[in-house]
Amino acid sequence: MKLYAIILAGGKGERFWPKSRTDFPKQFVSLFSKDSLIQQTYKRIRKIVPINNQYYVIPKGLVPTLKNQIPLKIKNIIYEPIGRNTAPAIALAAIYLEKIAPNSTMIVLPADHLIEKEEKFFDCVRFAYEIAQKGFLVTFGIPPNSPDTGYGYIHIGKEYLTKGGIHSYNGLKFVEKPNLKRAREYLKAKTYFWNSGMFVWKVSSILNAIKQCLPEFYKALKEFQKYIGTQKEEFILRKIYKNATAISIDYAVLEKMKNIAVVKAHFIWDDVGSWLALERYFTKDKKGNVIIGKVFSQDTKNTIIVNDKDIIATMGINNLVIIKTDDAILIISKDKTADLKELIKHIRQDKNGYKYL
Repeated sequence: MKLYAIILAGGKGERFWPKSRTDFPKQFVSLFSKDSLIQQTYKRIRKIVPINNQYYVIPKGLVPTLKNQIPLKIKNIIYEPIGRNTAPAIALAAIYLEKIAPNSTMIVLPADHLIEKEEKFFDCVRFAYEIAQKGFLVTFGIPPNSPDTGYGYIHIGKEYLTKGGIHSYNGLKFVEKPNLKRAREYLKAKTYFWNSGMFVWKVSSILNAIKQCLPEFYKALKEFQKYIGTQKEEFILRKIYKNATAISIDYAVLEKMKNIAVVKAHFIWDDVGSWLALERYFTKDKKGNVIIGKVFSQDTKNTIIVNDKDIIATMGINNLVIIKTDDAILIISKDKTADLKELIKHIRQDKNGYKYL
């Protein structure tokens, strides 16, 4: 495979505050093993994509942290002047690849996902690569095992190709995060998959789609392409990004395209979107608690407690998440963890609060 990996490493990870911070976001935090999420992503993808063919899209301010965790050369880092969601990031990466490897195929991976059953993942990637050579924009669909309202979905149509027990389908449409009633309908229908946010496509295919859907941004990036490797590169890109719309690749491009293919995932995937993910990877005690660090608890049930320093003592509580770092403590009801970004906004509005973010 002439495959290049694009790792999207600019996420904020606000739903993992206070462990995740602006200058040390979720993807760099060791949450589920001794390796951070981005280190796990790197070690996984290097088994099929050599490090010279990996490119990490990231804000410039996070580059020292990235290089401290992964042995990258500067040429393998694509700087973003400012975060603008996945559409600009992927378009920028495609413009770089078009210049250095115009006939290549790219796999796009978020830096902060967990994947198990790696060999099955690699099989799905190879299959997606084959489909991408036919001009399709390929995504990996995760068969839902619950009526989850935290994921976007993709509606599948007729089966397209099957190989080695792996199935692919025509993608009909991308669906926004549903309410619980709709999510239950999707689960029952069996024709809706979770949208993993991982993609495989030829560089020429995605750039053609971006040209159709984001013509002004595409035009600006093509002009910028002339300056890659020159002293004006950073200045020109900053001007382009200043006017760029912050939008996901799904909404900006994929929803409008007809050449979508969906490979049904045969691997285990988790985007670990909130603190609740710890319950899926750590053993609960007899009262349903996940406890990490020095904790003394009585009459405490169904609670997640993570303590980095000193001790935490709890009594008479239920269904909470408690996270303690050196300088901050989060106490939140489990059913509010998906809304943690709203609390972050509130903290940011305080003249002294921002320094804890």
